[in-house]
Amino acid sequence: MLEALGLWWPSRRLIIPESVRPGWGHRGAGPIPHKGVIYPRAERSQGALHMNEPNSNPNPHSQKTALTRFRALNFIEDLLRRGGLLIQALLEASRQPWPDENGDYYAVRTLEDWWYAYKKGGFNALLPANRSDQGHNRVLDPATATWVVEQVTQTPDIPVKVLYGHWLEQGRRLPSLSVIYRHLRRQGLDRASLRAGRLESGPTKAFEAPQVNDLWMVDFSPGPTLRVGDKSLPTHLCVLIDDHSRLLPFASYYPQANTEAFHHALKEGLLRRGLPRKLYTDQGKPFVNAHTRLVCAQLAIRLLHCKPYHSWSKGKIERMIFSIQSGFESTLRLEGNQAHDLEGLNLKLSVWIQTVYHRRVHSSTHESPEVRFQRAAKTLRYLDATEDVERLFYIHLYRTVRKNGTVRLEGQLYEVPLSLRALKVQLRLDPFTRLRIEVWHQNKFIGLARKAPLHLNSETGGEQAYDR
Repeated sequence: MLEALGLWWPSRRLIIPESVRPGWGHRGAGPIPHKGVIYPRAERSQGALHMNEPNSNPNPHSQKTALTRFRALNFIEDLLRRGGLLIQALLEASRQPWPDENGDYYAVRTLEDWWYAYKKGGFNALLPANRSDQGHNRVLDPATATWVVEQVTQTPDIPVKVLYGHWLEQGRRLPSLSVIYRHLRRQGLDRASLRAGRLESGPTKAFEAPQVNDLWMVDFSPGPTLRVGDKSLPTHLCVLIDDHSRLLPFASYYPQANTEAFHHALKEGLLRRGLPRKLYTDQGKPFVNAHTRLVCAQLAIRLLHCKPYHSWSKGKIERMIFSIQSGFESTLRLEGNQAHDLEGLNLKLSVWIQTVYHRRVHSSTHESPEVRFQRAAKTLRYLDATEDVERLFYIHLYRTVRKNGTVRLEGQLYEVPLSLRALKVQLRLDPFTRLRIEVWHQNKFIGLARKAPLHLNSETGGEQAYDR
């Protein structure tokens, strides 16, 4: 059989004649040069596998190629363990496609190169060698390549094809568009990468507040639309989350995403879970107005805002909203679990938060939010029991008292003591209800303003109350 193959066996070493080798081809040969000798298994005992060095070629395609080669070598090794000869194993492996029936066939010479490369250098020796000019373009010179990157970086919203046509109209000498595309792809500036935010300045590091109530985050999100009678009622979800424990101090649905809704949620949250030291919000109107800044200052809360269009900087609250949408709002579509009004919707949300979310082990902290929060219960800050919480949410407005002892507020006249005529006073009130309007002058409480009874005033005092 060996003579038919053109092989001969002198003193336990198998030599492959040159007349046979060219017919085997050299398809897909690895980086290790061919030695021209196939040793029987008995003489390869000293060629034990070397420990692999760290992989210096992280290219997934290169690793896939190396795994295909490794599979073929496993097949050869199995045949050798059954007592076969190496040449027979190589011939058998060359008759099969790798890694499966849809793969490629490899020549005996190629498989032999892989075998000795693997015995000498381990798995890493099966990785395809990198090109010596990898990362360098033979058509695009360095100066032009740098200029193209600068232009694309400055105008990432304009398609490269449009920019390329504009450059040619300006008389710029450039290689083909495909060369430009390949260069930008290597630089990570292809269209898909740009859309994914390649040039945006995202967060530099992941973070977590060191203590409970060190940092709260808040945000609004559109909620489910309720059917109330013959009308549709859109809702808006307001969520507060503690950064350290992932506990929700408060969450509720409101008819509108405005300052009134945010202040109500904040008030309920601090009454239930204590005072945070910092509050992190986006640039929405409910969070950046003067009233909100005043409320946070009176509560000794530092108000922080993220940059516009930087939603990743408050990823925890965004992920929490997604959890509510997928874990709670999705259940409202089940038969018998629909909410018919805003009060019923908020009741269902509260039950879900207390019985499901707060008791569920969080994937990031490996603890339930309730357990992680309660561990720091002794260190939490709470409002003084004697403090009137409602007054801490008052807005402060300045008005000059008219000669008739009134001030105008939202188009309505309110009476104040006549002793304050022509003086500038401060009004402290809840702007959403205006049930109590305090009048202050020089940091002293003077009294309460009341709505001017215009019709009653016209009948008081008789004729003596009017000038003739």
